[in-house]
Amino acid sequence: MLRIMRKLLSGFLVLLLAARAQAQSDQPIRFAFLTDIHVSPGIPSEKGLADIVREINTQQFDFVVLTGDLTNTGNDAELEAVHKIVQDLKFPLYVIPGNHETNWSESAAQTFVRLWGNDRFYFEKGKYVFVGFNSGPYMKMGDGHVKEEDIHWLKKTLAQKVTPGKTVVSLCHYPLGDGLDNWQNVTPILKAHNTRLDLCGHGHRLSLHNFDGIPGVMGRSSLPYKGTELPGYNIVQLRNDSAFFFEKTLTQDAVPFKAFSLLNKDIIKDVKSMPLPDYSINNTYPKVKPVFTFQDTSASFTGPLPLDGQVIFGNSQGEVISMNAASKKVNWRRKFTGSIYATPLTGRGIVTAGTVDGFIYGLDAKTGKEKWKLGVTEPVIAEGLVEGNLLYIGVGSHAFYCINIENGAVIWKNTSMNGQMQGKPTANAKEIVFGAWDRHLYCLDKATGELKWKWNNGSMQKLYSPGNVKPAIVNDRVFIVAPDRYMTAIDLKTGQTIWRNNRYRVRESMEVSPDGKAVYAKLMEDTVIAVSTTAPSFELLWYTDAHYGYEHNPCPLFESNGTLYTGTKNGLLIAIDVATHQLKWVHKAGNSSINKITADKNGDIWISLIEGKVMKFPKKV
Repeated sequence: MLRIMRKLLSGFLVLLLAARAQAQSDQPIRFAFLTDIHVSPGIPSEKGLADIVREINTQQFDFVVLTGDLTNTGNDAELEAVHKIVQDLKFPLYVIPGNHETNWSESAAQTFVRLWGNDRFYFEKGKYVFVGFNSGPYMKMGDGHVKEEDIHWLKKTLAQKVTPGKTVVSLCHYPLGDGLDNWQNVTPILKAHNTRLDLCGHGHRLSLHNFDGIPGVMGRSSLPYKGTELPGYNIVQLRNDSAFFFEKTLTQDAVPFKAFSLLNKDIIKDVKSMPLPDYSINNTYPKVKPVFTFQDTSASFTGPLPLDGQVIFGNSQGEVISMNAASKKVNWRRKFTGSIYATPLTGRGIVTAGTVDGFIYGLDAKTGKEKWKLGVTEPVIAEGLVEGNLLYIGVGSHAFYCINIENGAVIWKNTSMNGQMQGKPTANAKEIVFGAWDRHLYCLDKATGELKWKWNNGSMQKLYSPGNVKPAIVNDRVFIVAPDRYMTAIDLKTGQTIWRNNRYRVRESMEVSPDGKAVYAKLMEDTVIAVSTTAPSFELLWYTDAHYGYEHNPCPLFESNGTLYTGTKNGLLIAIDVATHQLKWVHKAGNSSINKITADKNGDIWISLIEGKVMKFPKKV
């Protein structure tokens, strides 16, 4: 009898605990949803965030989420300012970066991780699972992209931790559609694990979306709307398998936005989802096919370096890899700290690799063994220039180096800069020219490193800087394009402006022709132009409508064997006949940004894409 009573009591306790757990899981969840706060020290958004934090602390929330664009330029001072303010929150805070943290960061996005511990998160509250992940872009302009290793983490984490009865809410700075180039690789994973809601930012407006069948809500920015000086945020409540959204303007009552059931998708039945990427252009040019394709398990932000039967490239997990261009077997592989952004270079049998923890390495080109190591204290993300035994390269935000590539000795160093250097420099016999994200273009004496002049466009807006453009030097002129949408010609000797023109919407992608007669530029809509390098003012020589749509990928153009190549943010490799100015062919190599286009000694064309692809195309198609 006693045994029976014990069993009954045990069963009752199990049922009681189960009922209590069920009751707890059914408890309403209420959280503050912040996004796109765009803080810089001393500007109104800083005070606005502090006021929002104070107001949030007067209410009852379970936690706070912040889905990116914490800053304007991702610099350390801005990140520190945000971190100091949100430390006052009395509720748990979960943060992911936005494009303003990952595009212009002076620390190559390391400070974000140092302050918040990671750039992705997973936690559970009641019956709900919350998963947030980084979506780039990564140290260059382009669409958002979820790195291949983050996709693997997302898939593995949800498969291991999402149990029956759990509902997933995903968070990403970019909408899971337009503007995120590989959304189609993300949404199937989310849908397979009962994801019923996605929260995002980026668009600054409170709005409803259809993310491949997942209801999505874009939060309003904390910045004041036109017509009001008051910042605001969003409030989300999850209750009885339904989601309730409110817009909260500071000091005012919360205004209901949407309420819908998470058990069905009726709320988005009339909202269009983003169509899948379209590869049908490849049917138009069936003879254009890569003769080498390698897909890495990581993202890649570097260009390819074809060298003596091998191709060398870096990836987002800190590896520099040498691969046999015929067999695809790895010749050697070196692992460093953080992502590799600087395209490997070669000279005198040495391959250089720059790292985000502040080093430049000289590696034996055949074996990958370290020949030398130079500490430069700041992240190395820019591609350098090798001439003979000298490497010229911008490092971090404050120094430009001339280095002996054979032994790593510093020949000279100039510290005039105050902004991240991303683009490849250009040199002639006496000068070297490059840009930085401090508004300026710099010209240094090639032999001594002495500053000859620096130029800016007159704007105080740093995001208009020529920070990620490869300049052209020809006919004692320097030509640049920049985010201010101007093409500019500058006197090489004096640094004075010769002409500026914004009739055509250029951005950061250009190149000079091998004969020096033309500067090519890719416009932000469909068109490639050729401009005279000798005319006293802007003179258009020709243009080609390449039909690529809206475009902002900074990948430089490249001319080889009479063909001009350009690459887009969505993986289009475009070939134009220079003699006829006609479009030769287009091939969709992937759906992410092409990092760089180059040629090997045989004239075959090599490209890499952010999605981790390296490809070779024959010079004759």
